[in-house]
Amino acid sequence: MSKNAYELAAAPVNKVAARTKLARRWHDWMEMDTGTIADGEATIDDVGSELFHVMLDVASVRKQAWTEKWILQNALVLFGPALVA
Repeated sequence: MSKNAYELAAAPVNKVAARTKLARRWHDWMEMDTGTIADGEATIDDVGSELFHVMLDVASVRKQAWTEKWILQNALVLFGPALVA
């Protein structure tokens, strides 16, 4: 099991890409691409409904989140260690 900066094993984590380019690059890490809103391919309502169903499927164990599939887990932190400019 990998040890990274965030404890993902505490609960399933649904990763959502804000850009389609990122979703395509990391297709095997992201549950959803919300960049389709900015691309004009989908509405906020459409994507919101899709996100709700993705969360429901993972919570109901009908679908496995990528973090579970790849066994990504590490220590839970409340604040990310990213730089703030």
